[in-house]
Amino acid sequence: MFKKVIGTTVLGISALGVMAANAAAPGVYVTGQLGYANTHMDAKTNTDYINRNTPLNFHTHNGSDSNLDNDGLAGRIALGYQFNPNFALEAGYLRLGKAKLDGFDGEEVPVTLKLQQNLVDLVAKGIVPIGDKFNLYGKAGLAYINTDIQGGIKDDNGNTSISFDLNKSLNINRHELAPEVALGVSYDITPNVSIDTSWTHIQPIGKNRPGNIDFIAVGLGYNFG
Repeated sequence: MFKKVIGTTVLGISALGVMAANAAAPGVYVTGQLGYANTHMDAKTNTDYINRNTPLNFHTHNGSDSNLDNDGLAGRIALGYQFNPNFALEAGYLRLGKAKLDGFDGEEVPVTLKLQQNLVDLVAKGIVPIGDKFNLYGKAGLAYINTDIQGGIKDDNGNTSISFDLNKSLNINRHELAPEVALGVSYDITPNVSIDTSWTHIQPIGKNRPGNIDFIAVGLGYNFG
């Protein structure tokens, strides 16, 4: 019985040693991610909502109902510090898609509507090694979202001659602090290079908030430790 206990202990220590040998060493790391973001801004920026909440009588060229839907390709870069195999702190910048609508105010005044969003975040990252190369991780922190909604009247040459802010009229805060969580899995190609895939959810809270943000991405990271 005693020999079995000793044997089990030795195997456990050996396994931990293998995991530690392949895990990223403590130190600074950078990561880049590319993926698809759903910003849930379509309901807050459709033409019917715009016309009910602004002085505009906006309609598109074909007269169809539309919206400033900026769902699509998005990218994030981050700089972090891994303190040990199980914990890191990370600061990042997420660039979201742009949206543009060309149409008219009334019968003949050409108008362009634009939406642009980006954010910076600060998160704590918990890491659970699975085997010697795979890691599960979760993140929790805060995101500072910038939502810019602009309108512009065009001149005869098609250039924007007058610009106006639509954030206040549409009851959408230009700047918003929101909680952020993420779940992901990474694979250590080497002790310094890793790839990962993740889902990030950002949940604005309160009145006049922009839409929730869901970001599904794949990434590449480098650890300088």
